[in-house]
Amino acid sequence: MNNGAQPMKFQRVLLYGLAFILLWEWLRPLNEVTDTGNIEYFVAFIFLSMVLYYFNMNKFLSFSIKTIFILFSLYHLYSKDTFLHPAEEMIRELWDNIGLTIGREWSMLSDMYRSLLFFILLWLMTYLIHYWLSVRKSMLLFYIMTIIYISLLDTFTSFDAKGAIIRVIILGFLLLGMLALLRLKDQESLRGSRLGAGRWMIPLVIMIGVSSVLAFAGPKIDPVWPDPVPYLKAFADDNDGVGSGVSKLGYGTDDSRLGGPFRGDPKTVFDADVVREHYWRIESKDIYTGQGWERTGTEESEESATFASGEEVPLNLTEADPEREPDSEVLKVREPYSHVVYPYGVSSFQGNEEGTFSISEDTTKITTLRDQEKVKLEEYTVQYRNPVYSLKGLESVSEDSFSEETQPFLEKYTQLPEELPERVRELAESITADEENWYQKVRAIEGYFSEEGFVYEQTEVPVPEEGQDYVDQFLFETQMGYCDNYSTSMVVLVRALGIPARWVKGYTEGEYQRTVDTQYKTYKVTNNNAHSWVEVYFPGEGWVQFEPTVGFTGSTIVNYDYELPETDETAAVPAPEPETPEKDMTREDEEASGSNSSSFSLAGLWEDTVNIVKDHWGKILLVILAITIIGYGVFLVRRRWLPYILIPYYKFKKDEDTFPKAYLALLDQLKRYGLEMDEGQTLRAYSRYVDSFFGSREMTSLTDKYERTLYGQKLTEHDWNQLRELWENLIKRTTG
Repeated sequence: MNNGAQPMKFQRVLLYGLAFILLWEWLRPLNEVTDTGNIEYFVAFIFLSMVLYYFNMNKFLSFSIKTIFILFSLYHLYSKDTFLHPAEEMIRELWDNIGLTIGREWSMLSDMYRSLLFFILLWLMTYLIHYWLSVRKSMLLFYIMTIIYISLLDTFTSFDAKGAIIRVIILGFLLLGMLALLRLKDQESLRGSRLGAGRWMIPLVIMIGVSSVLAFAGPKIDPVWPDPVPYLKAFADDNDGVGSGVSKLGYGTDDSRLGGPFRGDPKTVFDADVVREHYWRIESKDIYTGQGWERTGTEESEESATFASGEEVPLNLTEADPEREPDSEVLKVREPYSHVVYPYGVSSFQGNEEGTFSISEDTTKITTLRDQEKVKLEEYTVQYRNPVYSLKGLESVSEDSFSEETQPFLEKYTQLPEELPERVRELAESITADEENWYQKVRAIEGYFSEEGFVYEQTEVPVPEEGQDYVDQFLFETQMGYCDNYSTSMVVLVRALGIPARWVKGYTEGEYQRTVDTQYKTYKVTNNNAHSWVEVYFPGEGWVQFEPTVGFTGSTIVNYDYELPETDETAAVPAPEPETPEKDMTREDEEASGSNSSSFSLAGLWEDTVNIVKDHWGKILLVILAITIIGYGVFLVRRRWLPYILIPYYKFKKDEDTFPKAYLALLDQLKRYGLEMDEGQTLRAYSRYVDSFFGSREMTSLTDKYERTLYGQKLTEHDWNQLRELWENLIKRTTG
């Protein structure tokens, strides 16, 4: 019995000792960040309290000892007379300070009274720690609070927490591990078992020790945000960063000068119950100045059309099928504006029954009016027919699609400043040199940024110098920025080819919140979702959305409507001739070669390996650990990056098995995305389910062709080239 009691006593001493050190870490910074002195009295009180709790001292006796210690400390700190003489004075001061506390005169409280309150706070803290140790056997909350406390002090004060955070991490993990053993024994009734503290503590100490050594030996990078205080001060400034050069993210009307960093704003703009994910459009601008965007006319002189709630919106963005039943989505506005947001294919609005809606012919911005005054709606419903564009129609558009009557339209949406550097036009020509039609040229420019390694960046984004073109700086110098950089650059490159395009502002789809029912899902759209993108005009199809920004996918649906031939005549592929193997080595040659190499390498290789391990064992362990962690992390998020490997892999394969393999790879990716095929479900039923989820017909088209290949129909290289775009569009959706 005594043999078992000794480890338990040591374990209990260690628990209370570690808890004492953690609480001590709360007091260490006080000398530096406050005017508090004589911290040793408070540390001694913590130690005394933990000792009394460890021995389970009688409550009355424990209370008496703590009270005497507090009184003695206060006397020693604030009185120079004998102990009994100032008792009356201390009681009077205590009574006066209680009155000041009730009257909320905090600044008038005496130092002695403040110290008394701090002793009482520490008394409560030590009791809580005793309760967490002996009853709950869990210190996770206090451990997290300690880390947060030290981190905040290190961030916002002059206190250097390098040593403190290391001590807290190591000792805290040790404390949590020991408490986990105690909880396990209680839960599983293991007190009489052979699960001793040593069997638990030795691996725990080894694990913490090895991790600590690796952390110390590993390379350390400088903080990317060494001093957040200036940034946070700018964040609290309501002038949108004027004077600091940092803009605030969200919708704004002035786009005349783009560039520079911005700060995020998580404030919710609206919540939407939607049928499908899509972008929310606000307005477009058509004049590029070399520094930013402006509208053709002024707000006062613009031409506009009005319509009432429930009426058809006089906006012809797309050539949507008017016979198709529209979808309805409800928006609940949290940050009201006098304009509304809408998806592509908008047909009508429900809301503002007592007023009207007004749409600008220049910017296509829709505002809400009541008695000729702008009003802010708190809720409205938008009806729309989600556009599906014809690939055949898009690829048939060229310069010949425009007549002389449309020349003013072309001039308006191909406008570029005369000062635009010539190398921008040359870049547009080089990107699209191998493309045959307008749509392919636009797609080539859209994909140029991701293929050439452009980086999405929000903070380290410079403002163009005086006389420097905004797009030229981004394309040839910085090659990093956010949506404004990418979208503006794409519009300019497209316009340089004589293709009509414009710059559009709005919001991305937002963040998924919950599923309302089988049809609707709720998304939260914040100021962080403010975004800009590109629209290109194709006669017969309308304005088509393109998304050049790296990391964004857009919501455009293109229908592959080329007719595939029923039969394929493929050239007979000659059977490959067997290669003639080279003459094998003789057994004597192999043995001679093997013996020579062994005698040369084994001794030297072993010695070199031992020396390398001795000299660099820490780095080797660190590299192995880092590779393991990184590899596991990369594996966990493979859904997001694997399509970008599969796309180029299958892009250059031309054999007849390419499409079936690509289709099966698509099925695996859809499963990783969460669209798993049910047991017994047919491919056709599954493809309809996938298309209904994404709001497209791509999976159905691919499945139909895949089933034909299963029944013997072979694909030509031309067929795969036509199907590949559908396959790429669908597999890219699974990365979101």
